[in-house]
Amino acid sequence: MTLPTEISGAEKRVARLQEATDPFEVRQGIIELGHVLGPRTADIVHGELGPLDDVLCVVVLRGGALMYPGFAAAFPHADFCMVGMRRSPDGNSVAHEYLTDIPRDSYQATIYIDCVAATGGTLLAVGALVSARCHTGPELAAVINSASAATERLHLAGIDLLGFSLYEELYGPVVTPDMGRLDAGDLFSGGAGRSGADGPNSDA
Repeated sequence: MTLPTEISGAEKRVARLQEATDPFEVRQGIIELGHVLGPRTADIVHGELGPLDDVLCVVVLRGGALMYPGFAAAFPHADFCMVGMRRSPDGNSVAHEYLTDIPRDSYQATIYIDCVAATGGTLLAVGALVSARCHTGPELAAVINSASAATERLHLAGIDLLGFSLYEELYGPVVTPDMGRLDAGDLFSGGAGRSGADGPNSDA
């Protein structure tokens, strides 16, 4: 595939999302962007590979859950699996907690869906997990934001990226700008979010 590819036309939506501090507003913003990213991903994959009748979409939880509706609509004939990931206490590694069934042994293409890639570690771990269970075909990660280091690392590993901003700065474990001042737990629990020096949320 001829990627990484940044999608234009949603800059105002992304900017509003990055400035948001209300969990409901952020959730709604991610859902809306999922409905933009899903069809654009389908168009690109269709243009590169032809009919989309043999695709696996892997939703990385928790971040990718809010993007699922947009991809489910854009890939009505795809198989979907959900991967639950957890970070180690020191934050330096990730492991899966569960993986739903993957129905087939081989796919024309595999799409990993998540909100943010900071180091690329989570998506690489998910890719290894899935590829051990099926032939993935070409692999693509659809994200909202990615640090430039993650974009390069994933691309070198054979996972191309598609998203709205793929060359952001990385400060420690945090992509800046990111999803405002909320982490994934805040988004799903309705918490007030982090503020001040804690900065935006992070993702492996």
